[in-house]
Amino acid sequence: MHILLIAQYFKPEEVGAAIWIHQLAVDLISMGHQVTVLTAFPNYPNRVVFEGYQRKIFMRERLDGIDVIRTYIYASPSEALWSRALNFGSFCASAAIGGLMAPRPDVIYCIIPPLPLGLSAEFLGLVKHAPVVINVQDIYPDIAIALGFLRNRLLIRFFQWMERFIYQHAASVVVISDGFKENLLKKGVPAEKIQVVPNWADPDSITPGPKNNSFRQRLNVGNRFTLIYSGNLSYNSNVDPVIDAAEILQNEPFAFVIVGEGARKPELERKAKRKRLKNIQFLPFQPLEDYPLVLRAADIHLVTINTQAAMASVPSKIFKIMASGKPILAITVNGNEVHRLITQAQCGLCVPPDNPEALVEALRYAATHRDEIEQMGINARRYLEEHFSRSNCVAQIEKIFKKATKG
Repeated sequence: MHILLIAQYFKPEEVGAAIWIHQLAVDLISMGHQVTVLTAFPNYPNRVVFEGYQRKIFMRERLDGIDVIRTYIYASPSEALWSRALNFGSFCASAAIGGLMAPRPDVIYCIIPPLPLGLSAEFLGLVKHAPVVINVQDIYPDIAIALGFLRNRLLIRFFQWMERFIYQHAASVVVISDGFKENLLKKGVPAEKIQVVPNWADPDSITPGPKNNSFRQRLNVGNRFTLIYSGNLSYNSNVDPVIDAAEILQNEPFAFVIVGEGARKPELERKAKRKRLKNIQFLPFQPLEDYPLVLRAADIHLVTINTQAAMASVPSKIFKIMASGKPILAITVNGNEVHRLITQAQCGLCVPPDNPEALVEALRYAATHRDEIEQMGINARRYLEEHFSRSNCVAQIEKIFKKATKG
């Protein structure tokens, strides 16, 4: 079977969706399939095109046995809304054109967001007479509306129409959680069209290990109870309570480490500096090969998401934390997918958003109940192996492709 995989992010980008999409392509090839990846020129997370890929509008290359077609993307480090919109929109347009040069596939697998990329996939499916399977990582336009980025009523209706059109014409829609499935069912998507396949972490490449590793030693936190947040510092995250908690706990044996980049990082750094906090440090994204060390170095990991977006997004890093055998402290509302997962797996603690006092209380509890917290980490690893392993999830996706091609 020849699979055309369409996604904005891909190797050599080393964070976010680029990692698991590369893993998916590699695994499908190992199953005997042919894979072509249609993607953008690498520019994430700083939106600066990587060296070796600059000043090009089209490129073909071969990576790890994968045929890769790259098409133009507008990349600028500007955080202005128009710049980010151009970043998404330019690739959606160029992918529709560049994809015409790909061999005819048996099935097209499109990862959204950006939402308009689904239209590009449907266009290519029509031209190449191939069924389209859509993978929904975040539910748009719901998130954009919730965060206040999308306010114009006509634009809201346009993107809601686009969402319905994409789901209607897809052979199958893959979502990453039961909560996402409920969202789509309410929008009229037939139940038989929706398949739940969560994101995964590879339990073979991310494993539990010693906490006092080289990364923790570089942090110079000693024996202090250390909370690590590793991920995007975008408007979709909610890291402000961590700064406030660090202020409350600045005279107690706690350390806070924020690893990542994003539009909100400068603001968060200024806030910590104003408070003269010595127990919190900000670091850039670490090299991919060091990521397991980052995961193991924490006493507990933070997962947080903006309250408005909590029902339409699931941080994929939660599965990598589980693979490392570490407990999770989640800032989240009750009833969303993150809360459900942590409760079912018994792998961490949950506190309400915008409540630094509750976060402080949870950290103090965790620091004084080490055996209980370590057991939560063990539970996390076990639950991941049973439900979210890479091999199981890829096998489910292959099954969906086979059903789509038969249809």
